[in-house]
Amino acid sequence: MTTNDIRAFFDGYARAFTAQDAVAICDHYAFPVQILSEDTGYVFRTKEEMLADMTGFVAFYDKVDFAEARIAKFAFQPLSPTFGQAHLDWALINKSGGHIIDFHTTYTLRLDGKGSATAPAIIGILAHSEDSAWKQRGVPIDW
Repeated sequence: MTTNDIRAFFDGYARAFTAQDAVAICDHYAFPVQILSEDTGYVFRTKEEMLADMTGFVAFYDKVDFAEARIAKFAFQPLSPTFGQAHLDWALINKSGGHIIDFHTTYTLRLDGKGSATAPAIIGILAHSEDSAWKQRGVPIDW
């Protein structure tokens, strides 16, 4: 799998995130998946579990006037034929075209399609700085 393939995958993820399409977002994952941030963590064993939890996520982004998720920086690190990591800097944009926050996230990917309908698929997230970015803006995270 090439770096261009991984970038195309994340371009699709950004479109799903921008659309706040919970099903399309979840289609980018293989399960179980673990998501860790500075303040909390989640494990979703199935797509259905993750979808059930997405209601709060979507409502939170609606509340902050979210309009678009832009990939500001992208790097791919292959680890093996099966696994890789993608490092992304995200810029969130509001409905007026203004900046909301920037944050950095590392995604662990399964590259071979095992356990998912797509390859690559996200199997882990380390959200390095999203929680602190929201805190800096004075926005309590309640998803």
